[in-house]
Amino acid sequence: MSIEAYILVGGKSSRFGSDKTLAKIEGQTLPGRAHTTMCDAFGAERVFFVAGDPESFASEAVRLNALFVYDVIQDRGPVGGLYTALTHASTDWIFLFACDLPDVTWLYVSMLKDKISEHYGVVVPEQDDGRLQPLCAFYNVAKARPVVRELTQRDGKPPAMMAVIDGLDASIAKAAEFITTPPVVWTNVNHPTDIDK
Repeated sequence: MSIEAYILVGGKSSRFGSDKTLAKIEGQTLPGRAHTTMCDAFGAERVFFVAGDPESFASEAVRLNALFVYDVIQDRGPVGGLYTALTHASTDWIFLFACDLPDVTWLYVSMLKDKISEHYGVVVPEQDDGRLQPLCAFYNVAKARPVVRELTQRDGKPPAMMAVIDGLDASIAKAAEFITTPPVVWTNVNHPTDIDK
């Protein structure tokens, strides 16, 4: 099955205090680490960055020799990034990934991919604490695109990613299903101290 991966880098890093895309773990920037993981899972020709605008990420994408696209609708948060990915996609399914989830491995992504079924609109992992991770999930392009389009067109503050999940038939991948792999540490890098974790 051919799948494209889209890495979100469009956040404003307001909680981090500086440009999060320049933060490094083991010598790699967060986008660089995410790009390596996605290329291992899907191949470099099927991995794209989604950035808010050309100025915000172009130099890092060029440095990484990576493909990238820009939000087709500005200031709609991660849902806007997902809409950009769904609009750009040339495959039946995409994988959406936030660059600030540095501990997710290509092996975990590959095992999550095995849960894809045409019966569902999204395959989304569940953490040990019961929370879902919609920014580390597979989306059925045909089923998700109209739902996400409608959400991006609503007035007011940007919609929550959980509104997308609620609008789709979801396959929930529970942590216990992946006992053959090391447990995923769902560290989300929002503050400089999270780098140390």
